[in-house]
Amino acid sequence: MDTFIQRIARSAGVAVMKKFGKVGVKYMKSDALWDCVTEADLISDRLMVSAIKKQYPTHGIISEESGSYNHDADYVWIIDPIDGTFNFSTGVPQFGVMICLAYRGDIILSAIDIPATGEFFFAKKGKGTLMNGKKIRCSSTKRLHNSFGVGSSSIRARTSRFLLKLVQASKAEDIQFGSMASMAVNACYAACGRRDWMVALTGALHDFAPVYLILKEAGCKVTDMKGNPWKFGQLEMVAANPALHKQLLKLTKSV
Repeated sequence: MDTFIQRIARSAGVAVMKKFGKVGVKYMKSDALWDCVTEADLISDRLMVSAIKKQYPTHGIISEESGSYNHDADYVWIIDPIDGTFNFSTGVPQFGVMICLAYRGDIILSAIDIPATGEFFFAKKGKGTLMNGKKIRCSSTKRLHNSFGVGSSSIRARTSRFLLKLVQASKAEDIQFGSMASMAVNACYAACGRRDWMVALTGALHDFAPVYLILKEAGCKVTDMKGNPWKFGQLEMVAANPALHKQLLKLTKSV
């Protein structure tokens, strides 16, 4: 399964890049600007879903684009064919192909391809996280002061409350925060130490499940906003090294 998940994620990344800069939005799933679908999303989805059904016909699948199939199975694959579709559709090279495998709700494998930069992230439960075959670790920054975080940037109620708390904390400390408009890129940058922490409050299962193991196996403490261990199905996440995580919880617990 290790080789299989990496192979189909890479193949999907190659297929997506062949369309990058050449296709725009095919249709909208809602009125939200970010809720768009391109031809490349559908190609990526078909490639991975068909490969799973052929190789593991008894496994379940939950995909952003094609929905769920046999989702009560012990083994379930969670797929985001292109995370950051709005970026992709507007020519911004910050997007990723995400897929993970859960066994009875426990994520055991995860792969994220950031094809525009040629960076591939893979994590196996208990074995660490690799970027292009080399083990990575999250940031070792110990203080929120002078840290740089990433996460949800949508102006929604909970996100707004968190950002307000961050602004208030920044009055005394120099804290930077931004978003790549892609959970895949946000999480991978936090996992490899390019950014110090991640707080995400918006998204769906296909956004959160694939990044969980990438972050955890890179040394991040990954929880909900209250500090409880993140569980399969939760749509919020705080991830950072243990020292930073403790400080972040002071801002997130009441959000």
